[in-house]
Amino acid sequence: MTNNERILVIGATGNIGKKLVQELTDRKVATTIYVRNPIKAKDLFGSVSDDYLTVVQGDFDDLTPLKEALPGHTRLFLLVPAFNGLPRNKKNIASLAYEAGVEQIVDLSSLGASLPSRTIFLGREHQLAEDAILELAHHHSSDKRRTVVNLRPGRFTSNLLAYDRPTQNEFIGLVDAQVPQTWISPNDIAIVAANILTDDIDKHGDAVYELLGDAVTGAQTAEILTRVLGRPYTYKQISAWEKYQLASQSGMIPHRIIYDLITISDSSFKVTPGLTVLLNGNAPETLEAYITANAHLLQ
Repeated sequence: MTNNERILVIGATGNIGKKLVQELTDRKVATTIYVRNPIKAKDLFGSVSDDYLTVVQGDFDDLTPLKEALPGHTRLFLLVPAFNGLPRNKKNIASLAYEAGVEQIVDLSSLGASLPSRTIFLGREHQLAEDAILELAHHHSSDKRRTVVNLRPGRFTSNLLAYDRPTQNEFIGLVDAQVPQTWISPNDIAIVAANILTDDIDKHGDAVYELLGDAVTGAQTAEILTRVLGRPYTYKQISAWEKYQLASQSGMIPHRIIYDLITISDSSFKVTPGLTVLLNGNAPETLEAYITANAHLLQ
């Protein structure tokens, strides 16, 4: 990466984005964030020097502020919420980015995109988005090469703070207590993205990287929660219908996504052998380390 490059981050205020922005600015990389709420961004990144961070206010309904901000940026991190219009939004943003001179897009996709087409709704949405961005990259009119790197993470450890949150001293799941379930830390996703965005662009080309960092059984997860939080937890296997009812209570997650989360078992996937390479030789964050760091949010 050269000193005159700038990176634009979309999705900067979530679990992955805020860690990515911190990683980039700590490395003294000029970073622009495109956010709906600049007040929230100021609260998150108030300690970051203005020399390395620029805030642009905007949303996905009107991309004019993004279009005006993009010139001068060489790379883009793209994280779009999964619920509404994901392929369309990503394609529109990628088109503006490549036209403005962005040479590399690092796209946060999903492990579901590795499954056969139309296996699950969310996987298909990400497949459509990946294909659209790759098509734009390969057929751009500029003589300069455009690339896209797709990151495909599995279940986030941060789900323990929401969708998979333990309740009433129980950690629940759909598989047997002795079956390993796979996880990936949002911190590791962010570090992988930061490493790619600061590597030579040709090193990664149009790579696709699956990201799974730890495999822990339900029984082991209950033991970790007991040890870290200081009160007894047990693992309880429940039915798909029970899980669906629990996940539907908030009314915030669409049926198709809940169904996907239930249908595709995390025990079907394996830890990514090459993840330590993408982390520059460092070991992935374990589920226990993540729970320990966020114990105050589980009390």
